[in-house]
Amino acid sequence: MKFTKIIIYILLLCLAFGIFLYQDSINVLIPYDDAYSAFMIRRSYLDILRITASDVHPPLYYWLLKTYSLIFDSSMFALRVFSALGMMAILLLGCFPIRRHFGDRVAIIFIILLIIFPVTQYLVTDIRMYSWCMFFVLACALFAYDVYLKERSVDWLKFFAMSVCAAYTHNYGLLGVFWIYILLLIFLFRAKKKWLHLIILGVVFSVIYSPWLYQLTFQIEDVVSHYWIVPLTLNDIFVHIYYFYSPKIVEAPFLYFTKIQMMVGLIFLMLVQCILTAKVFVNGFKQKNKQVYLSLIAFVAFLLPIATAFIISIIYLPILVPRYMTCSFGLYVLSIAIILARAMDLPRFRQLAIAFLILLTLFGAMRFYSCKRDYKVVENAYADIRRFIASDGKDEHIFVVNFYSHFMLSRVELIAPGNRYCVLVPEGINPRFEPFNFEKMGYGDPAAPEFILLNQDRPEVQEVFYNFYDALQKDFMTVDSLRATDIFLYRMKARKLIEQKQ
Repeated sequence: MKFTKIIIYILLLCLAFGIFLYQDSINVLIPYDDAYSAFMIRRSYLDILRITASDVHPPLYYWLLKTYSLIFDSSMFALRVFSALGMMAILLLGCFPIRRHFGDRVAIIFIILLIIFPVTQYLVTDIRMYSWCMFFVLACALFAYDVYLKERSVDWLKFFAMSVCAAYTHNYGLLGVFWIYILLLIFLFRAKKKWLHLIILGVVFSVIYSPWLYQLTFQIEDVVSHYWIVPLTLNDIFVHIYYFYSPKIVEAPFLYFTKIQMMVGLIFLMLVQCILTAKVFVNGFKQKNKQVYLSLIAFVAFLLPIATAFIISIIYLPILVPRYMTCSFGLYVLSIAIILARAMDLPRFRQLAIAFLILLTLFGAMRFYSCKRDYKVVENAYADIRRFIASDGKDEHIFVVNFYSHFMLSRVELIAPGNRYCVLVPEGINPRFEPFNFEKMGYGDPAAPEFILLNQDRPEVQEVFYNFYDALQKDFMTVDSLRATDIFLYRMKARKLIEQKQ
């Protein structure tokens, strides 16, 4: 590789890591899933295994995150950096195996796409397993290609290791490697290569994954009757289509154009991509271009897990969530990178490919600017919450929240650590709150002479909350209150204490 190209790769990696670190440093949002990860790694490795066995995600990510936090730090910033490192690992796949198989142009475009895609900002800042699962799935696919070309023992080993890691990181990682195994089997069989080796490897994989497959069976039985993912609608399907491109997210809504304007812009962007894809595929199939065929295979490998989840969601149980698609997103980006690289050689389409990259960069920049503004608002709100809590001068406080809003209590536990956190649990249910340190409390149990009552700004929980709040007025009085983002805080004090002071 020429010295000039080495410099380009180094500069792109430095640029990417700098952008990712800056995004991690300014992101102050604490969604429930991030808080879940932050508290999970405070448990032992065995506890993590036990808790995840009753959850929906495998344990590998939490084990890796815990190990990382023991070496470095467990602050929210440090934990976000671990997600950014997963993305950097994907970029290194672009620098080495992708460059080796597809050339410098595809590799450089692949890296640029990952930097500018709006969804990357989510992948590098949220304390979740998606960037690492995306790495394992993409690495598995690339090593599968090595297996097909060379059939070396080291390639089989790398392919197998990445498939196990992907499956133990996320259930969509399992779906991804399942279809990679199927596709590899088809191509090995057609080429009359060592396809029996793959069958044997599949059996070994099944044995290694069987402990978690056993747990997964019980998880499926448990969630059939009550699961948070809702059935798909036509609107949901469209959201899944433009999810990777959209600068508008729930946590930090982009406020500078309407939903219709955003949709029009995204449709135009995707239309440009479709035109480029159609042109490259038509030309590539006529010329029997190997890279175009590989682009199609990469896209199919990306799409098959999603199609499988879509079918399961329609006929059995809703399991399709936009962010889950990021587990195989690397294959999608690789497919686009090959298409754009080929389009650069076509008259008139080179400009269209450059226009696509510019438009995608603008969408990514708009999302970043919107989030940065929202982070400042949230940071000020968290500061207000801390001041409100500390205003009575006490060292320990009791927080009480309705069961249907207990998700926000995880945020409060990170904003104001070292207190008691109580959840009002209706009779007849026995929820598990691990890994959080929540105490269960019945509706008739007095919390304490003084406590802070919490409520979340969600219409579906307001009636239950205000029924309880009204019932409290007999014995308690609200002496102070605060609204910060979607959190309401009410400082409650027993009327007897107030009367004694008077």
